Amino acid sequence: MKARTLVLLAFSLGSFGAFGCGAPQSREARPAPGEEPIETASLPDEDVVPLEPETATPRAPASERPCSWAQAWSDPSTPDPLLAGVGGTPNPERVAESPIRLPIREPAPEGEISVEIVVLPDGSVSEAAVVSTTDPPWPEAEAAVVESVKTWRYEPPTLGGTPIAVCATIVVRP
Repeated sequence: MKARTLVLLAFSLGSFGAFGCGAPQSREARPAPGEEPIETASLPDEDVVPLEPETATPRAPASERPCSWAQAWSDPSTPDPLLAGVGGTPNPERVAESPIRLPIREPAPEGEISVEIVVLPDGSVSEAAVVSTTDPPWPEAEAAVVESVKTWRYEPPTLGGTPIAVCATIVVRP
């Protein structure tokens, strides 16, 4: 039995170039090294248009703001609160807390009390508001939770090294 050898030849097909890559080759001469055109150029002074100063970023509508109820939105000295845990905004880390002293109620209501808080750039809680409550409502416990969380301290929140105000939610199960 004879072994057959198969030889594969590559051909240059005109516009496909020397290696048949499929991309048409330019017929224009390429500049020599060091003679390449410069892609960027400076404009004469009279053609430079000065940029307008940036205007303040408009605030989101109140219905779309985190902690939309908060007075922080109307205080120009406080940065707008960002929603904790969203878009790289850190969750605040509690460093000091006072215990929540709930009044006794029999039978104890079922559910949980959710409180939104605004943590300022210094780590203090400036505001707190109940956003959902037990069933049936328990106003005494709600007031105790709000009073207590306002005394808590957090690691000052930062984003990219810049101090920020953060809106977070605290959930208490009585």
